[in-house]
Amino acid sequence: MSVRGVTRAVVARVRAALLGWLGSFGVVVGSVAVTKSVTKRVVAWWVERVLRSPACLIASAWMRETVGSIRDWRVWPVLAEWVRSVVRAVWRVAGPSVRDAVGWLRHRAPGVVWRGVCWFARRAPRWTWRATVYALVGAWWVLSRTVRWASGHASYAGLVRQMDDDQRHGTAKRLREEWARMAALRSVLVLIVAVVVALVVTGVADKIGTAAAALITSGVFALVGRGVRSTPAGDDHGQDVIVHSGLDEPFPIADAHTRAEAADAVSRALRTEGVDLRMVGEAVRQGWGWEVPVILRRGTPSQVVDKLAALETTLDLPAGGAMASPDRTRRARVVIRLAERDPFLGLQAAPARTALPLVSRSITDRLQVGSVITGEPLALGLLGVHGVVIGDTGSGKSSTLCTLADAVTDCADATVWDLDPAGTGLDVLADSIERSERTRAGIEDALADALALAEVRPHLLRDMGMAGREWVPSPEHPAVIVFVDEYPRLSNAAKEMAVDILRIGRKARVSLLLASTEATSDTLGDAIADTTALKILHACRHADVRLVLGPSMLGDGWRPDRLNPASADSPEDAGCGYVYAPHYRDPVLSKFRPVSDEDTADRARQRAPHRPRVDAVSWEAARKRRHSNESGFTTGKGGRHRAVLALPSPRSGEPAGLDRMVVADVLAAFGDDERLWTVDLLARLADRHDRYAEWTPDDLAEALRPLGLSAVQIRQGDSNRRGYLRQAVSDALSRAERG
Repeated sequence: MSVRGVTRAVVARVRAALLGWLGSFGVVVGSVAVTKSVTKRVVAWWVERVLRSPACLIASAWMRETVGSIRDWRVWPVLAEWVRSVVRAVWRVAGPSVRDAVGWLRHRAPGVVWRGVCWFARRAPRWTWRATVYALVGAWWVLSRTVRWASGHASYAGLVRQMDDDQRHGTAKRLREEWARMAALRSVLVLIVAVVVALVVTGVADKIGTAAAALITSGVFALVGRGVRSTPAGDDHGQDVIVHSGLDEPFPIADAHTRAEAADAVSRALRTEGVDLRMVGEAVRQGWGWEVPVILRRGTPSQVVDKLAALETTLDLPAGGAMASPDRTRRARVVIRLAERDPFLGLQAAPARTALPLVSRSITDRLQVGSVITGEPLALGLLGVHGVVIGDTGSGKSSTLCTLADAVTDCADATVWDLDPAGTGLDVLADSIERSERTRAGIEDALADALALAEVRPHLLRDMGMAGREWVPSPEHPAVIVFVDEYPRLSNAAKEMAVDILRIGRKARVSLLLASTEATSDTLGDAIADTTALKILHACRHADVRLVLGPSMLGDGWRPDRLNPASADSPEDAGCGYVYAPHYRDPVLSKFRPVSDEDTADRARQRAPHRPRVDAVSWEAARKRRHSNESGFTTGKGGRHRAVLALPSPRSGEPAGLDRMVVADVLAAFGDDERLWTVDLLARLADRHDRYAEWTPDDLAEALRPLGLSAVQIRQGDSNRRGYLRQAVSDALSRAERG
């Protein structure tokens, strides 16, 4: 067989083998595909059968029920509350440290880093120069030592010189030949080492960069030079001079960012001002600043109180930012409060409360009317409590009265009377106030009624089924809270009746809340400060604090004289003050909630249909008491005689027997209408209060007869009936008041 035939046979066999292999591969691939398809169908059939099996359906239903039960498990809220309580407890323990750390990182760490950078920048040139000198010294030392070793000068030079001196020239020649051979050998060795080192340095430079390699090489030479020569030539021995304060030098409280720094700042400031301290307690961070308790070694808390103005300068605080509150249970302990900003910045006016039940509170509860600097709500009890509000013009005393009255009108068992001889009083709450008086005669009449109620109510306790010796307020038998603004402008008769109410009104739940610009004896009276349990002092005079609270209270931290009243362009400390009342015996700054006229008026209109009225039994007894004493006189202070519980004096011109409350209700019943038939007016009066439910036209005519009014013919549509005109009632009342 020829070579061509053999080649063809080999090619044919190879092709046949390849085709066979490809065919086998195709069969395998096809079988795999078929197997995969069959497997998918079998698995799908099996899964479908399993999922539709009764056991699987039962298991899935049980699983859904279990998951739903776990989801609706009532224990989850309890567990969540437990977790929250644990987190709060942990935060109470770890929170101060965390806040200290955060404060250090935010305020101290950048300063530390910057001081480090500055410190390094000041020393970097000198260090660079020293490192350069050390590197040059080290490089020169390595080079010189290498050359000296390679030359062999240290080994042969002395021997050759000695042989020449001894005239042993043959030996000297032989030594020179050995010296030359050794120098050549060492030079070659040094050259090899130098080449290897150069290659290594070049390789390292390729890996890390030429600059880094040069820096490392310079560092090695600098270390060698540092070892050879510890102090290079021309080294600067000068030292940096750091000018700093003394160890006890005070610093601003704004630079204190941790509790320890705040305590240290207070300690330095007090020691600078000459206060002898035993120790400074742990500072407490507040949203407005710091609270730092201190323990005095000797002296009295007044030493700290007298230094408050100086502390404000030393600690760089705003005016009035330093406050001191001595601990009544531990005389040596004084809590110093350092306000860097307004502590009541977030105090908002009361909401409209439309979503809450109307008149939902009780006068027996403590009413929230503001906030204390410690963050707690200012809650005052006004049941049977007489109060006085002292403050300069612009201090916010009228707003305080409005805030207190707003809280009282939300009580279902208390009614408000508003007396103001010089201003608008509580007109913003007019719809929810039972009685408002602005004239001298009206105020005297109102105080006479209040005094009559205070006298007769204790005698009605058994008849009303009330246990004990004090009147029990209820919606049917409410307490009476009389608000009197601008008390010094009252007449002498009104002031005497007010003092009598202060003395006997507590058991009858007839209370007085008085407001005055100052507390001198000729304006407020001697007995006012002694008989009032509630004392509110806004920005006022130094002497007012002594007269209202006592001469020793200034040294105990009661310093409303350091507050500033509002000015034309700034509210200053308006609304802020010190409250001396049950549960509030410490000199802690408080602020009464501001009032929004619009929201307050809306609340008053919503409460008007639900406001309580003085019960008919009390009124009847009080009126009988007044009529029985109409011509009676009693001895007053200093032997003077004055009428007690008499009807308005003839000089007022007001007719005897006039029921001003009925007239006020009649005017309110008119609403926006200018004329009403008698039947419609009686219906509206009955809607306003139950006392008018059984009134007849004759009763209404009898009540309005002292004003000289009678029903007139009023035509509405096609009908003509008898009724009253709103303007006629208003004009008649004005004439009666003017006399």
